[in-house]
Amino acid sequence: MHINDNDRQSLQKSFRNLTLFTSKLAEVEVEDVPTEITGPAIYACNHRSLSDLLIAGPTFLHWGQPIRALVAASYFEHPFIGPLLRYLKCIPVQGHEAIEQAAEALHSGWSVAIMPEGRVVPRSEWMEEGVSRGHIGVGKLASQTGFPVVASGASGSELLWPRGKYLPFMKPWNRQKVVLRCEYLGAVDEKLPRDATDLIMEGVKRCVERAERETGFAR
Repeated sequence: MHINDNDRQSLQKSFRNLTLFTSKLAEVEVEDVPTEITGPAIYACNHRSLSDLLIAGPTFLHWGQPIRALVAASYFEHPFIGPLLRYLKCIPVQGHEAIEQAAEALHSGWSVAIMPEGRVVPRSEWMEEGVSRGHIGVGKLASQTGFPVVASGASGSELLWPRGKYLPFMKPWNRQKVVLRCEYLGAVDEKLPRDATDLIMEGVKRCVERAERETGFAR
């Protein structure tokens, strides 16, 4: 199936507007989307901060792809985050329904973005490897649907909106540098969800390491 032009244009407009807001808080450098991408795909990224949502605007706009992020349903109740999630057509997920909802979106022509770590990860859990262990949902989604996977990793978001803070730092005169790097993994051949997830997270880890070299972050 294909997405109608109105839905695609509406989502791109949302990305543009969010990019304007994010650009006042951060200098976001995004790597081009892999040239292998020609249709719906699964985008997997690390999750150090709620500002990953703000970074999604310039990232998805730069990539030019109709991407909908899977977000825990509880975040839709946040007074600041909730309206933004709905504006970006994010998909609220809870429990085992998440995989079914993501697969349905992919088969409808949308790409989906997922953060396999499943939460904003405390610094103590990603300091050693750059990422924490991913939940098997992303591996299950990739192995069951056969859609290609793009791994991505961001550095700097943890300073823009530190974990535990209610709002991001709003200092337009001193914008935080955020770098995102990505890597095409393609279709995942591993049949076991755990193996597929570990393969995807290794890709995310490589992207994080590349992004950290650009921001100068030292673990």
